[in-house]
Parts: sequence; C-alpha cells; structure tokens
Amino acid sequence: MITNTNFNRAQNRGTRGRGGAQRGPVGQRDPAAGPTRRTSGLPASPQQASQGGEAGELLRSHEQALEKMRGEVGIRYDRPIRPGFGTLGEPVTLVANFFAVKITKSLIYTYRVKVEPTRNAKDVQRRLLLLLEQSNNQAWQNVKSFVAFDGRETLVSAKELPQPMQISVRFFEEGQTPGPNLPEYTVSLELFRKWDISKLKQYLHCDVDINDNYDISPLISAYNIVLQQHASSTAIRVGNSRYFGFPGYKANELSPGLTGLEAFRGFFLSARPVFGELMINVGVCMTPFYKHARLDSAYEEFAGLSKGATLQRFAQNVKVTTTYLGYTKRRTLLRITPLSAEKTTFVKDGRQVSVAEHFQNVHSISLKRPDLPVADLGTAGRSNYVPLELCVIESQPFRGLLNDRETTNMLNHACKPPAANFDEIINQGLPSLALTEPKASILDEFGISISKTMTDVPGRELPPPKRLQYQSGSPSVQPAKGSWNLTNVKFHTGASILSDGYPSPSDEDVSKVWTGFREERPQLPRQFQDNDRSKGLMEIKRTIQNLVRNNPMFLLVLLPFRDTKLYPGVKRICDVELGIHSVTIVLNKVLKNKGPQQYYANVALKLNQKLGGINHTLDVESTRWLTTKSTMLVGMDVTHPGPGSKPGTPSIAAVIATIDESFAQCPASLRCQKSKKEMIDDLTEMMLERLRAYNKRSGSLPERIIVYRDGVSEGQFDTVLERGSEKDKILDAFKAIHKETKDLVEYRPHLSIIICGKRHHARFRPKDQKNQSRNGNTRPGTVVDRRITTVYDFDFYLQAHDGIKGHARPTHYTVIYDESGFSADVIQQGTHTASYLYARATKAVSLVPLAYYADLACERARCYLDGFLNSEQLSGPGSSSRKGEGKGKGKGKAMAADEREAAEQRVYDAALQAWGQGVHINLKETMFYI
Repeated sequence: MITNTNFNRAQNRGTRGRGGAQRGPVGQRDPAAGPTRRTSGLPASPQQASQGGEAGELLRSHEQALEKMRGEVGIRYDRPIRPGFGTLGEPVTLVANFFAVKITKSLIYTYRVKVEPTRNAKDVQRRLLLLLEQSNNQAWQNVKSFVAFDGRETLVSAKELPQPMQISVRFFEEGQTPGPNLPEYTVSLELFRKWDISKLKQYLHCDVDINDNYDISPLISAYNIVLQQHASSTAIRVGNSRYFGFPGYKANELSPGLTGLEAFRGFFLSARPVFGELMINVGVCMTPFYKHARLDSAYEEFAGLSKGATLQRFAQNVKVTTTYLGYTKRRTLLRITPLSAEKTTFVKDGRQVSVAEHFQNVHSISLKRPDLPVADLGTAGRSNYVPLELCVIESQPFRGLLNDRETTNMLNHACKPPAANFDEIINQGLPSLALTEPKASILDEFGISISKTMTDVPGRELPPPKRLQYQSGSPSVQPAKGSWNLTNVKFHTGASILSDGYPSPSDEDVSKVWTGFREERPQLPRQFQDNDRSKGLMEIKRTIQNLVRNNPMFLLVLLPFRDTKLYPGVKRICDVELGIHSVTIVLNKVLKNKGPQQYYANVALKLNQKLGGINHTLDVESTRWLTTKSTMLVGMDVTHPGPGSKPGTPSIAAVIATIDESFAQCPASLRCQKSKKEMIDDLTEMMLERLRAYNKRSGSLPERIIVYRDGVSEGQFDTVLERGSEKDKILDAFKAIHKETKDLVEYRPHLSIIICGKRHHARFRPKDQKNQSRNGNTRPGTVVDRRITTVYDFDFYLQAHDGIKGHARPTHYTVIYDESGFSADVIQQGTHTASYLYARATKAVSLVPLAYYADLACERARCYLDGFLNSEQLSGPGSSSRKGEGKGKGKGKAMAADEREAAEQRVYDAALQAWGQGVHINLKETMFYI
C-alpha cells in the first residue's frame, strides 16, 4: 500500500487524508470552479442487500452515514463523497479475497528509528538493523516480543517504550567474526505518535468531525508492518507488500541456462479500511527471479549463445555476493568492463596495476580466467573491480523486461482459475503469512485476530450496450459475453484521407506498396553481425524513402519474426522522420494463427482507425450520458524508464482525447519530461492541442470534459488536485483556449477526473456457479461498489471484459474530482458501455479505451527513444583505467552525486535532441499509435 503521511499538506489544503471525510465550510464552492453544477439526480437508493445479518446491517449503516455526511458537507468537487450506491443491473453475490480483522487493543505506538553516526549509515543500515533484531542487548530483549519493525525507519509497539531508548550495535558482515575493532553504531527509538484505536473505529463508521483532519494513512501503514512482520522475516519481500520464497514453493523455469530466469509464486498482503471494520487483502502473485549462478559461468554461457551481444540483463542492478575477503559481502553490479582482468588497470603507488595482478599480490588469488572481463561493484564516481569468477549472482527479483518466450511461460504458470487461486490463499497463503494457525505471536500482542473465511460481497452485472453501430445497411450487432464478430458487417466509416497530396485508397496504391517491397526488399545483415540493428535500420530507411516518393497512404512492413530492435526502429522512421502510417506484420504469427482471416481482420481494424476511419460506434441510448452536453473524453498516462534504461532517460506523457460525438477518433499529444516524474509537466499545452482539435472537427468547444487518468497511485490522488498540479493545468488550458477563440463568454466546461487503477490485488468470484463464466470468473459487466470499497471515496471495481484465461482483474475506478454531479449508476454504466468502444478488438476491454489508448501512445513513444530506454550500454563509467586501488580513491560522496546528476542531465539532453519535434506533422492528428 502506498500511503501519504504529509499531514500538514492535507491540513493546509483544507481536505482530508486518503479515504477520509471532506473538510471545509459546508456547501462552500471555489468561485473559480466555473458554473454551479446540477447534480445528476438524487443519490441512488441502496440496492436491497442480498446478505442478511451483520453484513446486511453494515451496508444499510454505510448508506445512512454517507447520506448524513453529504448533508453536512454539501457540494464538494475535490474528492467527492460517494453520492450513493449503484442500483442498475442484476444482483449477484460474490466472494472477495478480503478477510475481516478484529482489534482488541486500544492503543499502539509508532517510533522513528535513527542510526548514529550518520556517516555511512545508509550503506550499512539494512544489515545493521538485521543485527539489531538478532542482538542479545538486554534493552532489546525486553521489548522484542511486542514490537514490529519495517527494517528501515519505523518501529511499531504494542506497549509504550522507555524514552530515550538507545541500543548499541556492533556492525559486522555475514560470516565475519565479531570483534572490538569493528565499528559500533547507536540505534535510537524515538516516539513518533501514540494512536487511539477508538478514533480509527469512529473513522470507519463515518462518525468523525468533518473539520478534524484525521489522516488514517500512517496508522494503516503501522498495522501493515505488524501484519507483515512474520513474512518479512521468513520470505523475500518485493516492493512493499509482496512476499516470495516461502518454504515448500518450487520455482518454475521461464528460460533455460544460467542466464535464464525462474518464476517464484508468492502472496500479497495489505490492510484496507472499509466501512465498519478493517480488512486485509491477500492475493496470489508471481514474479521472475534470477537463478543462483557464478557470474563468470553465466557470462560465458551468454556470450556463446549471443555471439558477442551485451549481457544487458546484468546491467539492471543485479546483486552479487563475494567471499574473497573472508566473509560474505553483498554488492550491486554496476557494469561489466569491456576489457579483461589482465588489461583493466588502475593506479596504485604511482604505477599502473592490472586487476589480475592486484588480486594475486593482495589476496593471493591466482585467477583461473584472467582473460574474462571484470565486474565493477562500485559507484559512478568510485570503481571497485572484482573478477567475474569471484562473484556469485544471488537468487533475487528480476526487474527488467522478459522476452517473448519468458512472457509466455510466465503467463502459463501464473494464470490459474479463480477457484484455484482462492483455495491457495486459504490453504497456503494464510498459514505462510502466519495470519491464522500457526498464528504469529506478534498478532496476539497487538490484539489482532483475522477471519479464516473470505468476505461475501454484493455485486451487480451491468447490461452491455444494446447494439453496436456499423455502416448503414449492415445487420445489427448485439454483443454477448463481452464480445461480437464482424460477420457480414462493414466499418461504420471507411477511412479517407483529407490531407492534400495523398490520394484516395485504391488497389493501385496497395499494388505500388507491395511491388515496391518486392523489388526493393532491404537486404539486412545477420543479427550477430549487427547487434544493435543500426545497419539494418539504415537499409530499411533507404528502402522506405524510395517507396514514399510515390505518396502511398501507408506502408505494410513484413517482419519474419518479432525483433525488439527493428520494430521500434521502423516505427521511429515512419512516425517521426518520414510521417507515414505503417502497419507491421510478423509472419510467424500469421502462419501459426488459428485462422489467418481473423489476423487480417485485426490488422484491418487498426489500419482503418489509423487512416481516420471509424470501426464502430455505440447506440444512442448507450452514449446518452455523454451527449446530453457536448463531451470530450480524455485519457492520460505517463511511462517511465526501467532498470535497463540509461540514468536520466526522460519519462513520456500522453494525452488522448476524442474530437466529436462519435467518441471513436482519438488523436494524441506526447511530451518528454524529467525522469520518473508522474505528474504531467506540459499538460496545459497538451490539453490546448486536444481542445483545438475538438474545436476544428466539431465546430465548437465541449461543454464537459471527463478525464480518465491512468498510472496514479492512491497516495497521489491529492497530488493531482494540488494547486499548480494537473487539475489546475487543465483549468489553465480552458483559459488559454478562451483567449485564442476570443469568445465574449468565458469558456469554462464542467470537469471530472477519474483515476483508473490496475495495480491492485482485489479479486472476485461468484458464490453461485450459475453466475460464473466458462472458467469460473465473474461475467462481463460485473461491478462492485460496496463492502470492500473505501469508506468515503466515490470508487468502484468494474470488470467490463470477459476473463478468458486466468483470474480476471477488474479495474478500480475512483472519481477524485467531479463538477458534473454524476450519480453512481451514470458513471458506472457509462464507463462500462464505453469499454465496448475499443477500436482494435471486437471485445469489451478491461480498461476504459481512452486510458487504454494513452497507454498505447506511451508505448509507441518509447520506440522513439529506444536507444535510451533499452540501452545496451551499462550505466557505469566507460573507462577501463581508474585512479586508486581496487576500490578506488573516489572524490567524495558529494562530488560523486554531482557527477551523477551531470551525467543524467547529459543523457536527458541527448534524449530530447533525439526526440526532436516528436511525431511528424503528417500524423499528429491521427491515431498513428494504435
């Protein structure tokens, strides 16, 4: 769980913390927020609960409490209180992977952990705090049975600790003999907050003062530390809440050999506040791991298989262990040098010394393979050269990109039906996490008990669109089970090119392209002769340049197999440099496809949209919620550089928007921005581009704008709404377009912002088999807005698609800003029917198409910076000769940080230069990315 502990920020803004009640004067409205809205009807009355007893009473109490709070708060646009619960659809009882938690303790305490001296504390803290937990210090022994520790900076206690509390810890590495000459640190535990659990219970029952800024996030984080204490000490933690490597779980191989990967199966665990009680969400998860292997053996194996290509997956912050110092030391691999241990040198005592010579003289180690490169286990400013044969790769999470075969194997291992996953959670998950018998004793100390049964949840199955509209004269298409087919139908609007200089489509155009490729097929060098494919791409570009002299509408590019370098290179050439649409076909996919006609149809779906056509639309009734006022749908997303990217590589933001009331054509705006920054910097200008496109096509500006924002975590909801952040930048775009149009009436459409969450672990399955799909999943259109949703927020889980393989994951939608006053039924059913508008398939999709398109546009934009995002160069310094001994003298941490920052800025500037003007002007107002 990602939490936001900045209490003062929430207080100063006059809003609540995550999931809490709205703050501020009752009914007060920001005068700059535009025209007063009319709410879309009264709050929906609650659906008759299918559950009786305590669960049914909780549902009724929740509705009554929210109704009371809405009356006290009045209309609020920021983080609106749930306007009611949905009633549309057929009721269905579901089972969710949530377990009720009971707490009997009335107080808990959180403490900050500080390490002194602070010099080098960050480098040794993880090991030091592990030594603290193993310490025989009497002060620690007196408290260790009733405290939980996150291994970093927070300790949670069931009892108040004496203050001040300081514990001395002698630091030594694993396998090293402790001694008086080793460094000693002092660990201080300082009281941060005493928590009254009665306030938590009031909060969960909506029984709080609306002017009391009670931020629940730090307390939920504290309970997560307690709940995860056993798992964190017995398994491998990945991220904040996922644990792998439990006893009895066997790894599944994803790829063979020492450089291959294996999949570990584990469990996710997180506390979730819901109305009336605290629950824990427990899910099954899987992640790839490196295999345990000697680095020299892995390197040789890879070099033999790849014919000299770079061993890129060992550039991705892999951890290695060494024992040549007499004890085990864990360090991060920065890079593998281009020269061997015999030729990699550094300055020692005024002369050049090779790494091989240094290890012979200092460590009495005669290298068996001095001809192999060496590992640099240092930092960007301070090298630490170690021969490959002395390094061992630990079994650890792999954070890079899987290849095609590994991805397929991963899906095969991970995709289990709902019943199997839920059984695994009950029978293996709860015991492995020590949440039930055998129960971790720490839970008893905190008065925590957990239900052994999953929670029953009331859901509804929403109706699909009545029909899908194709070209006049085509038969009516009614979707069933979330899908339909194209039998005997024609596209709603066939593509036509409006730009001057491009002819209308004809068989002659297609023939020109096909003949051109046949006559001028590029002769590409073999892959081992062209590792980065630069020579091949130069030849492809020359061929395409010859073809575009005839002004074809698009290029059909045939690849014999999926090539991770050729594909992004072709897209950059066509999208950025030459400005022509391209469709890429991988021949082996066509040949092994069950039916080539289906493959060709899918290609046609993409091509028609690229060229400005409309594949299909929804019936009038299904889009009425969007057409009562002219509406522009917007999708937004940001993609970030990964572990294999050059440090400093930009993140890429995408803003997609509709241009008319068909809601089918959705051009994109793309921008680079600072690395790993989620909030979109240039959003005002990007929204301006989308408003101009809408105005040009529709002849007027939209009266209402609905934004579907993907990629934002729960802890960032308030950040989107902060002064000067994304909401304000959208409002600035409204002011800017008003100045451009010079209209006398101020332009101020109603704005709504909905966050789309896919990175969650909530799963459902129908309680009754008659409501299941083929593999036991919930059916398309299933929506949940009760029992396991947030206490106050306007959120819901929606599964619009048909979960064909594995356990279907719904999308978690949260309305964080709403000037239109949407009811629960309107926004839930509207989002559901909009999921049938996705142009690339004849199926409803799991994520609303505008957000899906934003993700696709981000992925396409990554092609333009492929050399930065998927770099074959390792991130360390490039020199093979460094000053200093094997560990290097270094220039001090401050100077190293300055050097690193300067290097990242150079990468960023180079990436911007490579980006240039982005997408070619010929394609900017098209769906080139689809």
